Amino acid sequence: MPENNGVSNTNGTLNMEIGQSNQDLITSKDRKKKRNWIISGVGGVVVIALIVAIVVLVDGRSNDAEAVAAESLNLEDLLSYKYNPKSFNGTWVSGSKFTYSNEDGDLVLYDLASGSSKTLLHANDSILSTAFEFQISADNRYLLVAHDFQKLYRHSFKARYTIINLETGNKEILQAPSALGTGLDFSLVQFAPVDNALVYISEYNIYYKPSVDSDQVVQLTNTTGFITNGIPDWVYEEEIFGSNKAFWFSADGKKLAYIRFNDTATPIMVVPVYGEPGSLYFQYPRANIIKYPKAGTTNPTVQLFAVDLTDYEETELEVSSNLANTQPLITAVTWTTNDSVAAVWMNRVQNTAEIVLYQHNSSVPKVVSTYHPDSKTSLKHVLIFQIKSLSETKGWVELFSAPHVSQDGNQLALLLSKTEGSDAYRHLALLNTAENSNEQFLTNGTYVVSEVLGWNHNNNLIYYTATLPSDSSVQHIYSVSPTSGEVKCISCSLTSKNTGAACTYNTAEISTDSTHLVATCAGPDIPDTTILSSDGSVELVWTKNEALVEILQGKTLSDRTKLEFEVADGFTAKVLLKLPHNLDTSGNTKYPMLVYVYGGPDTYLVIDKYTLDWGDYLAANKSIIYAAIDGRGSGLRGNNLLFSGYRNLGSVEVIDQVNVTKMIQAKLPYVDSERTAIWGWSYGGYVAGMALATDTEDVFKCGISVAPVTDWALYDSIYTERFMGLPTSEDNLAGYTNSQLLTKYAGLKDKEYFLIHGTFDDNVHYQQSMMWARVLERNDILFRQLSYPDEDHSLSSVRPHLYHSLENFLDECFVK
Repeated sequence: MPENNGVSNTNGTLNMEIGQSNQDLITSKDRKKKRNWIISGVGGVVVIALIVAIVVLVDGRSNDAEAVAAESLNLEDLLSYKYNPKSFNGTWVSGSKFTYSNEDGDLVLYDLASGSSKTLLHANDSILSTAFEFQISADNRYLLVAHDFQKLYRHSFKARYTIINLETGNKEILQAPSALGTGLDFSLVQFAPVDNALVYISEYNIYYKPSVDSDQVVQLTNTTGFITNGIPDWVYEEEIFGSNKAFWFSADGKKLAYIRFNDTATPIMVVPVYGEPGSLYFQYPRANIIKYPKAGTTNPTVQLFAVDLTDYEETELEVSSNLANTQPLITAVTWTTNDSVAAVWMNRVQNTAEIVLYQHNSSVPKVVSTYHPDSKTSLKHVLIFQIKSLSETKGWVELFSAPHVSQDGNQLALLLSKTEGSDAYRHLALLNTAENSNEQFLTNGTYVVSEVLGWNHNNNLIYYTATLPSDSSVQHIYSVSPTSGEVKCISCSLTSKNTGAACTYNTAEISTDSTHLVATCAGPDIPDTTILSSDGSVELVWTKNEALVEILQGKTLSDRTKLEFEVADGFTAKVLLKLPHNLDTSGNTKYPMLVYVYGGPDTYLVIDKYTLDWGDYLAANKSIIYAAIDGRGSGLRGNNLLFSGYRNLGSVEVIDQVNVTKMIQAKLPYVDSERTAIWGWSYGGYVAGMALATDTEDVFKCGISVAPVTDWALYDSIYTERFMGLPTSEDNLAGYTNSQLLTKYAGLKDKEYFLIHGTFDDNVHYQQSMMWARVLERNDILFRQLSYPDEDHSLSSVRPHLYHSLENFLDECFVK
């Protein structure tokens, strides 16, 4: 999905950009999965302005710092991440061991049980100069180092891999098959969960090496062309898995499940590469070819396979007949036992899903597989049955994370919608791995469970994060017993290590066996991170970020205020304002205001999480009020609000940005209604353009769109169709037409507008802005435009120029 910088999403599978430093189209979790967007029918919507609450969250300075002249925030320091808090940089090796890079740059293995550490690689080791990922084999004998990173897409890459014997120190570069043989042909390498077997992917085929010392390498797949095995294609990487991995070992390491992605019929997107100035190699522009399915076009086909690594027999685990003719998608895979695989399949538009179990059983008829390394037919006995069928009539099914599994493999823990009165909220549920299982909810209430962290089989507790019924901006870490149903809040008593204030926004990572939590007090104050045991007791304070606290003590920082306003249909919009310090609230001084918007489905900005971004810089250094508004379509507050813009992107989310901004102007006497602007990135760039174009009351004087979607028919199929359906007359062609920014050009007449895009954007294509620019030019609409050659969606290498350009535009806009 389009990137979302600074924008959060419950599922982590989102991918559009936001107005901070990273921008994407997004949807749920630190998807984790990316996904989200909008359309704009601003009609006569009556909105009642009612401020429900004003809460000052943080101003980030101590009383002592007030006594001295505070320094301004430095934009260059901000863009170089000098003000970013440190976080946990470890990788769990086991339940109590993890690797991390220390302050000296050494790679260290730390053992929580003994409190001891061991240096695996010293900082002066040459391999560390280009290393970016480390794995230790299950038998602790070998270290696998990924180095010489070559980026492909957001999560995918090619790299070299070196295997280091931890006993002898001997290093060996992993070699690709001799027929390929350059060394930089690996897309992914992973140790098996037992001993030191390896699976690696080279040239989109999967290879298995039974042990590091073995001379045997077994090629498990043998496809060519636009087919990938074990790693997702572009659209699945971006919108479903949020990673570069699509294979999974069974716990005993004897079987491997993987997905095959066939893009043979998927249309091609050509992205030009202009190259380095002065280089004869780029005397003519080059082209980058991406198989990119746009809304309504041909999707990749997918197949799920399981391979027995003892005899290399392979079986296709087929989609159920119920979904076979719906151009199905596969969204999650997990082993429930050493012989059983659970998978989530959905129909193309993602409003119907089935959780299916594939179980090896010698008493059932044989199923013929479609491929075997030696080209012989392979036979397996597989029992296939449906665990659960799910559907949504007013929205989409949100099942993009693999379920967590009980120790015996008989239960799955996952998030499902639970009806609460006239609404529904995502809650933690159990499903038995039996046919047509009924869910057992372990949580309930008018709040949202945002993530399932893990299932500790030692104490039989499931860990998760959730909001509060009274405040969706607060998030805590909890555990629940699947047998007794007892819930315990692990983070409710945590306080900031620096200020002593309550930690109201908490995040967590979990060890491989879920026996330890890496808990981060992520807000509202500067974060600190603590490693907790399974009962919540502190084992190790990882970082207090004391250096950052000291740096910021002498800086002028913004103050923060949260507001609520009633909007249409009985919903409430939440607002976060970053205010200039020592703001004159009397109204004698009028302050310009910049609204930062993302607005994609199931995203949110108004949370208690600590941030220090461009908005803080503008508030503290230029006395600009920086606002964020979570209106209809945003996450964390139930399905009625979430689904309110379903099949109508660019409608309610745009209306709420305009109308709530107008309410803020009317309610707060110090806001200058004649100097208010809006900006956004990715999905937010789309909403900013729609808001400016459909604003008939001059709420906004100017607007900025960075890498915007301008026509949803030009964006990828999986993200767009999830929220819009298909662009056909039989489905939702009218919705696509109404959602086009391209047709709203008249609303930009006599308004100041800045359009920015990178030409190498593989996510929201430069084509989107070129179409929009052509429409504006043909209709004699004056606007400012900035194109960044060979920059992708994040514009990461031109950030100083970008933000200086944005600041220059705002200076001109806000001149009275």
